[in-house]
Amino acid sequence: MCPACFLTIGGGLLIAKKLGVNGILVIGLITVIFSIILDKFLRFFNRGKALFSYQKVVIPIVLLFISILVAKFLL
Repeated sequence: MCPACFLTIGGGLLIAKKLGVNGILVIGLITVIFSIILDKFLRFFNRGKALFSYQKVVIPIVLLFISILVAKFLL
């Protein structure tokens, strides 16, 4: 993702926060961005191929599950 995308998403989150949108949106957004970056990172080190089947599906689900656990037990 490009720096302009991060700035746009961050600005949108700031506006949403001022409008009273719940913080769950922030957790979901961070999870999606981190899963995209992690998928590209794993593909880069494996020469453009997925390490395992359904990598683009498994990574976001696992990261979402981890973020839910962190939010439930630490926040």
